[in-house]
Amino acid sequence: MSLSLSGARVLQRVVDGGQSLERALEPEVESFRGNVSALKELAFGGCRHYVFLDGILSKLLSVPIRRKQRLLHFLLIGALYQKEFMRIPDYAVVNETVACLDGARLAWGGKLVNGVLRNFIRNREHVIRSIGSAHIAAGFPKHLYELIGNDWPDYLDRIVAGSNRKPPLTLRVNRRIQSRAEYESCLAQRGIGFVPVVDSLTGLTLDSPLPVNEIPGFADGQVSVQDESAQLVAAALALSDGQRVLDGCAAPGGKTGLILEAVSGAVDLVAVDLPQRVAAIRENLERLKLDARVVSADLTRTGSWWDGGPFDRILLDAPCSGSGVIRRRPDIKHHRRLSDIERFAGLQCAMLDSVWPLLAPGGLALYVTCSIFRAENDQVIEKFVNRKDDYELQSLGEEFGMATRFGRQRLPGVHAGDGFYYASIRKQRKHSKA
Repeated sequence: MSLSLSGARVLQRVVDGGQSLERALEPEVESFRGNVSALKELAFGGCRHYVFLDGILSKLLSVPIRRKQRLLHFLLIGALYQKEFMRIPDYAVVNETVACLDGARLAWGGKLVNGVLRNFIRNREHVIRSIGSAHIAAGFPKHLYELIGNDWPDYLDRIVAGSNRKPPLTLRVNRRIQSRAEYESCLAQRGIGFVPVVDSLTGLTLDSPLPVNEIPGFADGQVSVQDESAQLVAAALALSDGQRVLDGCAAPGGKTGLILEAVSGAVDLVAVDLPQRVAAIRENLERLKLDARVVSADLTRTGSWWDGGPFDRILLDAPCSGSGVIRRRPDIKHHRRLSDIERFAGLQCAMLDSVWPLLAPGGLALYVTCSIFRAENDQVIEKFVNRKDDYELQSLGEEFGMATRFGRQRLPGVHAGDGFYYASIRKQRKHSKA
């Protein structure tokens, strides 16, 4: 299977078939005999820049390719990506794309492929300039582009640019095993370049991403892969030894490990998620050699899993649109609809209402999402506080991003790390009458 054909199959499964990028890649990676890194680059990059590349292709075709021949459409999208972003020579892109047509049963399309690609090579600047729609030029679906513009008009261009960049690989050093400085020495001895993360004392970003099996100390729990925005959760929770902590919606367990590593002693940690997701939590804990009570349950049905003991800290990392992590999951561009955001907001409100009674008086609840949309963030907290009278909003520092009405927001392209929202809420203690 050629690089171009495998990449086209992945893109078709994502864009037309609605599959996640991870799932769409699996069968191609298993059967591919070439450079798997190049295949992943083509798949992720083609998905990331699909709207832009599709806009280019529409300028090069006199009529759209018929639905039954859509694989040819995605072969051309992949070829344009290789030309624009992978720096593959023009002749190699054209020749390789034409050569794979036989294997795709599209041999009749050789003339079309030649004509389209050579036309683009000759007239690239004119074709790109002719794209009139701002959202296409930015490589974003119109509905997401407009929503970002409505919520963050002063930062639209920076958010879009940040979301279109390849993500870095950031690590969290397990402070129970070693300090960040000690792990930095380990990397330096191996000639692995890195930059310490400013806002997290346990984070560092590698100069060049590595597969996890090549990251020193990953297998035995010395480090975990975790974006710096997520690492800030530990500081926001103000953790200390002996606390009882609930990690709601805990899978895949990154923040579960973060909480346990953040204290020198023991915490009573309960990690809850749906049955199909808890295996990942257990795997992470096993690698890190840490213990927690992992509960397979619907978080909102507290009667089925809660033992009645109040929690000192609650982390609610709520399901969301993922709009803050599009750089890591570019398939979100193709799958996320405005109706999804409304649905997520309803679920987020329900989850927050469900866990609030579980919080001890004086305890702290931290609501976080990897979304940049106000409907999933400030508006959820606004609805919550309008229904409650036993809360006190807690301030968070500038390292958590820009202040919003109820919390803090980090934005891709504006702040380091992924887009992330934090709202800290303390439950007020009841005062007895004199």
